[in-house]
Amino acid sequence: GGERAVNPCVAKEYIESCLKIRTKSGAVVPFRLNDAQRKLYAVAKRQQDAGKPVRLIILKARQLGFSTLTEGLIFHSCATRENVNALIVAHREDATANLFKMNKIFYDNLPAALKPMRKNSNAQEIVFENPTKDAAEKERNPGLMSSIRCVTAKGGGIGRSDTLTNVHASEAAFWPQMEETLDALQQAVPDDPDTAVVIESTPNGFNAFKRFWDAAVDGTVAFVPLFFPWFDEPEYRAPVADGTEWTEEELAMKAAYGLDEE
Repeated sequence: GGERAVNPCVAKEYIESCLKIRTKSGAVVPFRLNDAQRKLYAVAKRQQDAGKPVRLIILKARQLGFSTLTEGLIFHSCATRENVNALIVAHREDATANLFKMNKIFYDNLPAALKPMRKNSNAQEIVFENPTKDAAEKERNPGLMSSIRCVTAKGGGIGRSDTLTNVHASEAAFWPQMEETLDALQQAVPDDPDTAVVIESTPNGFNAFKRFWDAAVDGTVAFVPLFFPWFDEPEYRAPVADGTEWTEEELAMKAAYGLDEE
């Protein structure tokens, strides 16, 4: 249909009611946000509820689920709205393939009543468009005309000729020519409240991602900086043997961040 969704980029109800993900064990299960994902969702929702574009840069530990949540938010935007163009950029070919598979699982497991028409494609993209070859039928019922495209950051030029609605920059600190590519992607996204750019990465030394992070912290770029440490992930716990002795550094960290021994 042609009606536009309300709060298109931040639809927790849609994600948890309609989307499924594949677990590390290979099971396909309903997408339920974990604690770290709920924190990220709340920040994105605050930006959009304030009538602002979603602009986030995330410095994170591994395996907290931020790529999964970002994909869910972008998928919802593309699968429920017209003329939304999303670009997902990952640091390696295998990561690009994994993010595409995630979106394919979202689509394949949607309730039938919510599945938008999809045009076949050999590329790593999902095009929500009427697949008919009948021109009159296509004009009468074109579909959403939205798309999700997944690419690998191999060098400059990505997104330079595009007009994009949503961008997910995954593990950006590991991109070649990161500064040039990120600049091109930002220029491709209009300063519109219904757009989203999410840049996320684990750290990788002092590079363009670090400089962009510092600029967000200083307020010289319009991105909200979010830091998520390793202890936000419940799986990063281990039993503690009786008689364990802690170093001064460990005790200081425990006190500073309110950590228990596990």
